[in-house]
Amino acid sequence: MLIDLTELQKKDEIQLAHLYPINTLDWQDDESKIVSDCSVNLTLRRRGREIDLKGQLETDVETFCDRCLVEVKIPVHTTFNLICLSTVNLSKTDELILEKNELDFHFYENNQLNLDDLVCEQIQLALPMSKLCQENCQGLCSECKQNRNLNACNCSNKSVDLRWQALTDLKKKLQ
Repeated sequence: MLIDLTELQKKDEIQLAHLYPINTLDWQDDESKIVSDCSVNLTLRRRGREIDLKGQLETDVETFCDRCLVEVKIPVHTTFNLICLSTVNLSKTDELILEKNELDFHFYENNQLNLDDLVCEQIQLALPMSKLCQENCQGLCSECKQNRNLNACNCSNKSVDLRWQALTDLKKKLQ
């Protein structure tokens, strides 16, 4: 969805609410998928050559647990503040003096802001770095590959890192 920014020349502020039905966003992540409608609310204000964008979005993303590979549904509820800049006003040598609260940028061309790209980017940023099915996930056994959350295995799990093998040998000699 493209937002026409020429309206901001007539109005001080634009408020927009949009609902993306499932499978309408161009989600390009092979390891996860959006599994519910995505609700987006935006407020845009012009500030000189820049546009302040405040938004919030809600959706659910399904991905795999980093430890045990079980499917996990992660609710995404995020708010964001961005500064939108026209690519026309920037040259490759432009230097920007940024304040700490102005480190989030998004760019637009031809007075049109691509909302789809912005929403996908914000969903990716809102996902946790470590995606776990539960906080104390035991993961997979390194030997038999069983999910240790479901079944306890009888594997020894005494594999020694070869870098420490010399210390292990020394410990055996001292005993």
